[in-house]
Amino acid sequence: MARLTYRDRLQAIIDNPACGSRDRTFAESLLGYYNRSGKLTQGRARCVKQLEERYSPENLAANASKGQAMLERLNAVCERTEEKSWDRGFVNSLQSQVMTGRELSARQREILGQIEERNNDESLRDRALWSSRYDEPGARGASARDVAKIAAGYYQHAGYFNRLATSILTDPSFVPSQREFNKMVHNKYAQKVIAATLDAPKYAAGSLVMMRPGAPSKARRAAANRPCVVISTTEQVVSAAKGAKMYKVLPMGAVETMLIEERHIKKARV
Repeated sequence: MARLTYRDRLQAIIDNPACGSRDRTFAESLLGYYNRSGKLTQGRARCVKQLEERYSPENLAANASKGQAMLERLNAVCERTEEKSWDRGFVNSLQSQVMTGRELSARQREILGQIEERNNDESLRDRALWSSRYDEPGARGASARDVAKIAAGYYQHAGYFNRLATSILTDPSFVPSQREFNKMVHNKYAQKVIAATLDAPKYAAGSLVMMRPGAPSKARRAAANRPCVVISTTEQVVSAAKGAKMYKVLPMGAVETMLIEERHIKKARV
């Protein structure tokens, strides 16, 4: 039988579904160190042994029996939380903690109670209703999904709500919770971006525009005082400024299009 290396032992800890996120991150750092140096220090080797003992079948069984009531409570609320939600992730971390024999702190119990309240029977009914209406046309003909995509595109560019924005933009089956939706959409920045996106363009596709004197220097150089043909008026808005509607334009005689905000262009005089 082949001798188990520290690489094998650490990978087994990382792959253990009962392993808590903090311990998994620590085990991954130990594995990275081992892969770089080919060995572990005495202290690091001791940590590997402690992790193996913590997640041994015997210890997990004993801890599960000792915290059975809390584990059943956590399992019940976990089934009610939405997949990929913060609530689900937090409950999963508590499950790992209880399975390794560690009691919950007063603060963790308080947050658990809040999660249970957010996922009670009434909340589940509201969630089902929200999901059923997510694609229904609303104000100005835009559904909640349309509005969420506009805000997600803006925040992906701005660097906020990254996980949520990525799920909204890449997973057609994903429906954010109403709480997540409201937090991302109903703020002054997102509202300006949504309004700019849905507003009718001042300059229709096919019309001619010129750069304003205050337009970005790169755009002015590309246009070189030439009229530009509006190619598209439906580009992703990336700014919460007034007049931020984004256009794709092509300078006369040029071969490359460019993006420019509405506030930086004006009607061309022919």
